[in-house]
Amino acid sequence: MIKPLEGVRVIDLSTYLAAPSVGRLMAEWGAEVIKVETMSGDPYRHIGPTMGMPITEKANPNFDEQNAFKNFMALNLRTPEGMEILHKLLAGADVFLTNNRAKALEAMGLTWEKLHALYPRLVFAQVFGYGEFGPMKDTPGFDFTAFWARSGLLVDLAPAGGTPINPVPGIGDHCVSLALTAAIASCLYRRNQTGEGDKVDASLLQLATWVNKSSTNSCFYGRTLSRNHYQVNQANNTFYKCADGEWIYMSANDYKKLNKTVVVDVLDHPELLDDPRFNTFEEYLKHTGELVAIYEDIFATRTRAEWDERMTRADIAHELCAHVGDTITDPQVQDNNYIVIHEYEDGTKSAVTPAPVHIGSIDWRDFKFQTSKPLGADNDRYLAELGYTAEQIAGMREKGQIV
Repeated sequence: MIKPLEGVRVIDLSTYLAAPSVGRLMAEWGAEVIKVETMSGDPYRHIGPTMGMPITEKANPNFDEQNAFKNFMALNLRTPEGMEILHKLLAGADVFLTNNRAKALEAMGLTWEKLHALYPRLVFAQVFGYGEFGPMKDTPGFDFTAFWARSGLLVDLAPAGGTPINPVPGIGDHCVSLALTAAIASCLYRRNQTGEGDKVDASLLQLATWVNKSSTNSCFYGRTLSRNHYQVNQANNTFYKCADGEWIYMSANDYKKLNKTVVVDVLDHPELLDDPRFNTFEEYLKHTGELVAIYEDIFATRTRAEWDERMTRADIAHELCAHVGDTITDPQVQDNNYIVIHEYEDGTKSAVTPAPVHIGSIDWRDFKFQTSKPLGADNDRYLAELGYTAEQIAGMREKGQIV
């Protein structure tokens, strides 16, 4: 079976989450991804304990999620010898992937302009925090800062009057990885037509504006965020607390088609159909907050299981409000292989996520997780492939030019 990206070689000079996750996706889909690290390695190798994840001699679940299926080299790029090796790798590569900032790339001579002149077929892919231009183009950006805080998501997704939400790591980074992987594939397709490489980039701030574009447009028309529970778009499309203290989300957006079903068949309050505050769509929108308050009292009369049964019977879209950890044992997640439990050699277990797309030519039910490797694990193999002798490799290692 040939995977979609077999035959593609990627040089991955990146750290942390967003750009490494691009390499992870491409490697899972068949690309040969060579992650080039500094002599001290990607700092993300050591971050696991901050998120409650173990690091053992055999297992590094947090690092592996972003770097599975790759090959690993470690070079001292501050030396001419280390930079020479990198250029030899680039000469045979299809994609150069990096999240180094412009100043660093300029200092190393690894800008798009210079690499395109040397390797015109190379696709140059870069992750930014805030974008290539503007006053913050050289500002360091992370998921929490550039994606969450700068975009307004951190404050405006929280209920009005409260503190900002406490985001979990990686959401913005993984959004960037999906977008940039798709763009790289598009550039490779174009290169196969034209013979010429291309430049593509994505930033954390850019993806935040994309995923939040519906709310942004609402703000353009005057809506103010953040909001409390009574300032929702529709009373028929929000969450409610049930008699047992659990929450349920009802999503019945089509007022004309579904409001009667909600009011009569689900809530069992037909008198609301004649209430002049809610009996037309225009009035319903004007009095949303009042209706939410009424619904709150109604939902408090039955358990979540009872509301689940009533909405299911009425064919109203809804969902039980779960916790993130619940997805690990969710049968719907399991049946589609969205999360797989991987066991390391030393018995450490981790809930790993395969690539978030099913491709028909890849047997996703037979997913086998390939963990990362130690720093510089593939140095000797690739250096020999590039023509270096065992003596030369040993000499470079002794001089601190490679790991």
